[in-house]
Amino acid sequence: MKISELINQQLFSENFGYYKTKNPIGKSADFITAPEISQIFGEVVAGYLLEISKSTTSKISLVEMGAGRGVWFRDILKTINFLAQKKISVAQNFIEKSAFHIIEINPHLKAIQQQNLKDYKVSWHSNFEDFKSASELDLGGEIYFLSNELLDCFAIDQFVKTKAGWQERLINFSDKQNLLDPQFVIRNFDKSINDFVESQLGKDLSESAPCGAVYEYSKSMQAFISKLFDAINQRGGLAINIDYGYFFYDFANTLQAVRNHQKISFFEGLKNADITALVDFLALDKIAKEYNLNSSQVSQGQFLLALGAKERLENLARLNPAKNDELWSAFRRLVDSDQMGDLFKVHIVWR
Repeated sequence: MKISELINQQLFSENFGYYKTKNPIGKSADFITAPEISQIFGEVVAGYLLEISKSTTSKISLVEMGAGRGVWFRDILKTINFLAQKKISVAQNFIEKSAFHIIEINPHLKAIQQQNLKDYKVSWHSNFEDFKSASELDLGGEIYFLSNELLDCFAIDQFVKTKAGWQERLINFSDKQNLLDPQFVIRNFDKSINDFVESQLGKDLSESAPCGAVYEYSKSMQAFISKLFDAINQRGGLAINIDYGYFFYDFANTLQAVRNHQKISFFEGLKNADITALVDFLALDKIAKEYNLNSSQVSQGQFLLALGAKERLENLARLNPAKNDELWSAFRRLVDSDQMGDLFKVHIVWR
């Protein structure tokens, strides 16, 4: 079985798929995301969106895909609305010219999002195509796309460098239906597979990779990103994708699972766990160039600090002295290099 086939089966099956049937986010669930750690994450991104919006008179469709419990989107809208009520003109203009959307496939999370965002006018969609059609009928205009820990959900396949060349890694079972005794195996050498990997990496990088190197490729992620960047190329706007990933290839095996906030092996996580891999941001940047879009990539720590996260923290700490330690602990978790600051990357694309 292909690795991507197994991942898609476990994560997205209508009957038992992890992302279709579970609520994975929270202290009592499997993982927690940056917006859940500190309100600062949403507040500084709200300021960034307002600054960007100054350069356009177009209508805006602000959309988050895979919005978790809706905390990030709520904090962004709460911040913008607060500034609008203070008669800050850029915030007032943003509210007037924007429509708000969420793309979500998990009915349990959608219900939580709707509760958390009950004070705001938000439209929900089951996929990107539905959003794009609805937003064109609604306001049209530019797309401001947000995602946090979305891209790592797309299934990957793996290819291993051998003396013969690049060969695909597959999974064997003694009982495929019940997923018993899973083992990684290497598919027989196929020149077309070797040539495919070489086309993705480029000849020089492909040849310099050592034996045992692992190249991870997500067909579904690249197909989605192509749709997204094509839409931004046509309508204008930007995409901010935040996730754990890499800006250069070290050819490591990053396939893993997470349960109860702990990393577990991929095979251990085949049932009722979040299966992920680090995001190949080089692939995103390559697609951006194909659509003649501008791009920027920085670490999450650099991104938040550049947007004034520390200054916002200091202000919050002054206003809430009893929560000083809690606020600083959350802040350090987001920006410190040995926590989320370097592991998580921010990829921004705009026209």
